[in-house]
Amino acid sequence: MTDQTPAPPSPRRPQFLIHQNPLVIFGLSGLLFFGLFSSLALVDSPTLQIVHSFTHPAIDHIGNVGNRLGDGLTLVLISLAIGAVGFRLGWPTWKSACIHTLLAHGVAGLFTQILKHTIGRPRPRLKQGQDWEIAPSIESGWDSFPSGHTGASFAVATVLAYHFPKGKMLWFGLAAFIGTCRVITGSHFPTDVLGGVLVGIGTALIIIHPPDKWKTCSQHTLTHGLPWLITAFGIVWIIVPHPGIELEPSLSLFLGLIGIGLGLGLRLWWIRELTSESPPSPGQWLPQWPRLLMGLGLATTTGSVVILGASLVAGVVWWVGNPIDESTQNRLGVEPWLIQHSTWTEAALGIGMLLMAFLTFSIRSQILIL
Repeated sequence: MTDQTPAPPSPRRPQFLIHQNPLVIFGLSGLLFFGLFSSLALVDSPTLQIVHSFTHPAIDHIGNVGNRLGDGLTLVLISLAIGAVGFRLGWPTWKSACIHTLLAHGVAGLFTQILKHTIGRPRPRLKQGQDWEIAPSIESGWDSFPSGHTGASFAVATVLAYHFPKGKMLWFGLAAFIGTCRVITGSHFPTDVLGGVLVGIGTALIIIHPPDKWKTCSQHTLTHGLPWLITAFGIVWIIVPHPGIELEPSLSLFLGLIGIGLGLGLRLWWIRELTSESPPSPGQWLPQWPRLLMGLGLATTTGSVVILGASLVAGVVWWVGNPIDESTQNRLGVEPWLIQHSTWTEAALGIGMLLMAFLTFSIRSQILIL
């Protein structure tokens, strides 16, 4: 007679209700965006003062390149070129990319124009340091927020990243370059660019995904996009003079290196532990929180309470939105190539963060000297 007694269940990692909780993700993201806009507003005018103090022709040329690249006609021509290749060679992905980029560009442009003239923020050349009030306006020059070039560029970049994911770093890199050029040419404030980023990405997500997927794709975008947004914010924050609580650069670097090193060491130690048993135990998992510790360590090197707080919120969103894939974690103990890949990935991430920490220290030290 065959024994029908079921096998005991494999031990599973602890489950937390907070993981993938949309209320937590959207709530913390909203709080973070409010904080970013409030903080960037403090450096809007100082940023433009720095921009106007540099008059080198090379900077003007770079800014003009970005402006032309983010121009509406240029983006339309790019979309049409993608479509021409897709229809000529019969590639459905390229056809869809053409249609979606045109739609995302158009809708983002429409939404941007509505916001521009509803808010009525003056352009940098008109503001000249005085306060402004939200008031609808159709006058030329009172249409600064949000940045139209940035919104359209990020809308197109998001669509291209969806259809051609291998090039997503390139697409978003070019969009970020366009947004930066809008600031360095004096056309927009940093908050205008941030508004354009949100409009462009949000519009594209609505275009490329059906309504029943909007919540899921928004969670994924916030989870993986906020760390990059905080990185860009941190660069602006440490370069531009601003009010706030600051730690001395050497102390900031010391504390930051401790956080990065401790987080990296814990990740590598856990990977090593997963391979120490033979055969491996079922239900093995690799915790994600040491990566959060590494990110907070990097934020600490800036010496800014604002960046540290923003990084903490973004890190929690990332941790909540990245539950452990248990099937993948179990493979860590049985597939040597995956362990080697994880080890090299963690090492590369750690080295990159260490280099950024020392670069931040160098920038802050030079600013204090000046």
